[in-house]
Amino acid sequence: MICDEPISALDVSIQAQILNLLSELQRELGLTYVFIAHDLAAVRHISDRIAVMYLGHVVELGAADALCRSPLHPYTRALIASVPLPDPRAERARVQLPLLGDVPSPSSPPSGCAFHPRGPVAIARCREEAPALLSAATEGGEGQRQVACHLIDGPAR
Repeated sequence: MICDEPISALDVSIQAQILNLLSELQRELGLTYVFIAHDLAAVRHISDRIAVMYLGHVVELGAADALCRSPLHPYTRALIASVPLPDPRAERARVQLPLLGDVPSPSSPPSGCAFHPRGPVAIARCREEAPALLSAATEGGEGQRQVACHLIDGPAR
């Protein structure tokens, strides 16, 4: 079942009810969802695996908990950092990862890595060559992860 932004325009309590219903149906009927959303907390709640996309390209793919706990791609890190923390002290104390500039036009993407104009760290290779989605080493063996980033080391790089 494809769920494209199924809870984006709903009140928080209704969002929770919908997510719980989807989880229940998933368990009872053995459903598989393609759950498309900008809310990574909701995505993590409903998903076993997450693919993070930027301008139509997968930039990181892996197990939901591992990806949210230790994101590798700079865009995934920024998305996770944008989710507010429920503890006001922790929220004030955490380091923000602002994205630079505006989202490029999908009809005229930048050369090289599509994320390089917005990324906080980019090297010359980022501007020249689009990175392939390759296996990446993770700390603590958190399962197979794939990432499209020249700045990430991995066994296939």
